Amino acid sequence: MSDSIRRIYNSIDRLFDIQAIPKVLRYSRDGGESRTPKTALQAFHLVQPLVRELDWQSQLKMIVSQQGLTANGASAHWEFFFNLVRRRAEVVCEWVLSWDEATDDYGQVNLEIAVNPFPSVNSPIREAVREGKLLYQQMIGMWRQECRRRPTLPNKFRDTEIVLADFVRQGLDTTQVEFSLSTGQSPQGQLCWIAQTRNATYYSPFA
Repeated sequence: MSDSIRRIYNSIDRLFDIQAIPKVLRYSRDGGESRTPKTALQAFHLVQPLVRELDWQSQLKMIVSQQGLTANGASAHWEFFFNLVRRRAEVVCEWVLSWDEATDDYGQVNLEIAVNPFPSVNSPIREAVREGKLLYQQMIGMWRQECRRRPTLPNKFRDTEIVLADFVRQGLDTTQVEFSLSTGQSPQGQLCWIAQTRNATYYSPFA
């Protein structure tokens, strides 16, 4: 198939592809009156409606708290990663509880949303589609592969107050070491929570 014919096919596919998000979107929402850190499940229930406004078929792919957890399994900064399946975009939704230096206490809560089309706007893949080197439908196929690359996490999961107790039983001393928390897969391939310190890694079932 020649480049010129591919360009014709691509122009038609692009014309009817009205669901895909074509550009980067970044915006903030007021996170409400809460002035305390949240567990992962509490924060998830706050961000999930915003993501479903974009795509009701959104898939949760990862949860991260780079600063670990408080003693009761909460965090002041959660990052939730989603795929917008129908709209071919990746979303990072952050629940952020700021620290107010003036009052020496927690301050405003914000929800920060970043939506990135797949592939990225200036990617070589999009350029190849524009030039007719690649079919638009092949680009859509790449997105399907990307959605399968990481497992989709269930929306009902073990909350981090329970998970933290599990890590402590395994030997994590939260009073002595800093750690980050994320979701992923155990060496056995199971979906899990992962606590990472400088010298050790701890696993706990996700659901």
